[in-house]
Amino acid sequence: MKEGTVNRRVIVSERPRYAIPTANVFSVTESPVPKIGDRQVLIRTTWLGLDPYLYGRVKRVSSQSSPVQLGQVMVGPTVGRVVASHHPAFAEGDLVQGFWGWQDYFLSDGSRIMKIDPEIPRPSYVLGAFGISGFGAYIAINEYLRVQPGEVLTFGAALGGLGQMIGQIGKMRGAHTIGGAGGPEKCKFAVEELGFDVCLDRRAEDFHDRCLEEFGRAGVDCYAMAAGGRVFRAALPNFNLNARIAVCGLMAFYGMVTLPSGPDMTMAVFNEINLKRLSINGLVTMDWMGTPLHDQFKKDMKEWILGGKIRPVEHVVDGLENAPDGLQGLFEGRNFGKAVVRVAD
Repeated sequence: MKEGTVNRRVIVSERPRYAIPTANVFSVTESPVPKIGDRQVLIRTTWLGLDPYLYGRVKRVSSQSSPVQLGQVMVGPTVGRVVASHHPAFAEGDLVQGFWGWQDYFLSDGSRIMKIDPEIPRPSYVLGAFGISGFGAYIAINEYLRVQPGEVLTFGAALGGLGQMIGQIGKMRGAHTIGGAGGPEKCKFAVEELGFDVCLDRRAEDFHDRCLEEFGRAGVDCYAMAAGGRVFRAALPNFNLNARIAVCGLMAFYGMVTLPSGPDMTMAVFNEINLKRLSINGLVTMDWMGTPLHDQFKKDMKEWILGGKIRPVEHVVDGLENAPDGLQGLFEGRNFGKAVVRVAD
C-alpha cells in the first residue's frame, strides 16, 4: 500500500450545544503524515467504530470518562493496516485494532494495538460483534441476566450494535425475544432476518397497545437496557417476580443536563424493585476486558459467526469526513445496524 502525504484529522473544535452531539462539534484538519522512527509502526486507518458512549468524550464534563481536549483528535475504536514497521512484533500489511481515533494515519510504539485474527470474515466486525457491543451482550446474557430457555428477554435498540447481539444470543439461549426499534423497516428486519420473536415499533401509533399485548402474555423475565426510553417504561409494570435487569447503557439520557421533565418516577421504580424483588446490575464492559470470560467470548463469537448462528448487521458510513454526521445519526436513529465508518480499503 502506497503511503500518502496528508493526514486528515477530525478534531473536537467545540463542546455540544444541543442534547445530541451534532456534526458542528467537529472540524477536519490536515497535517503531514508522521514520519516513522525506531521501533515504531505507521498505521493507515481503515475503519472507525461509532458508539453512543463516545458522546461522553466530547462533553465539557462527563461522568463516563475524561473529555477530549479542544483541538485534539476525536478518540474511538479503530481498525487499520500497517503500512510501515520498524517494530519486530508487526509487519507491513498486518491488520490491527486500537483506539487511536478519527485520523487517516497513526504512529504507534507498538503498545495498545493488537493484531486482528485473520479468520474474522470482516475486519470491521472487531468494532461491533467482536468488540464492545458483542462482548457487552455476551456478559449481559450470561453473567447478569442468566437467561434461561423459555424466559422473556426484552431490549431496546434492536438494530443497534448491542441490541442485535442481545437478541441473537438470547435466541440461541432459547429465550422469547422482544425487541424495540424505531420504524417498521427495522422491526421487519429484526423479525424476518434476525429471527427475533417480536419487535415493537416505538414510533407507531399503536406502540402502547402493542406493548400491553406482548408484555401481558407472559411478563418480562430479563431486560437488557441500552437506551432507557419508551420500551423500558412500557416494560416496567410487567416485570415478573425475580426479574433481572442489566443496565448496559442509557442512550436516552446521555445528552441531558437535567432530569427529564414530567412526574418524578423514582418511588414508582423503587416500588417495582421491592414488590417484584428485581435484581439490577450496571454493566461497564471495559471492566471485563482481558479476563478469562473475554477469551471465551472471542472463541464463542468466532464459532457463531463462522457457523452462521450470529449475523452481524452493519450500517456503513463512507468517508472519514462523514464520521461526525454518523455519530449524530446514532442519536437520531438513522443507523440500521452497528454504525461503522469506512475510511480506506
